[in-house]
Amino acid sequence: MGQVNTEKTFDALAIRDTSGHNGSTIDLFDFRLKTIIIENGLDQQVTLQCQGSAHDDFSNSFNIGSSFNVAATTDTFQTCDSYFPYMRMTAICGSSPTTGDLTVYLVQYGA
Repeated sequence: MGQVNTEKTFDALAIRDTSGHNGSTIDLFDFRLKTIIIENGLDQQVTLQCQGSAHDDFSNSFNIGSSFNVAATTDTFQTCDSYFPYMRMTAICGSSPTTGDLTVYLVQYGA
């Protein structure tokens, strides 16, 4: 059986603007399959984009798949089978949230 690891790319981020926010970089060297778990406690919809890179500073980042929307106060998930050594999420709200926070986990399986 393979190894399972869970890391947060956003940890209770209280977004209060319409600017883009970059999540923490996650090292994926020993993992292949990923499930992205989103807990949107914000009072506004958030648009998320998965990004991958060969470098931990994201000097050559690429969008993985299409961006996706998560409704206000909704929990959901996405899957990603594209491999990059480093991965992060970006988040942006079309309207400024006034309450709540955003948490995004990356559950990794491999090795």
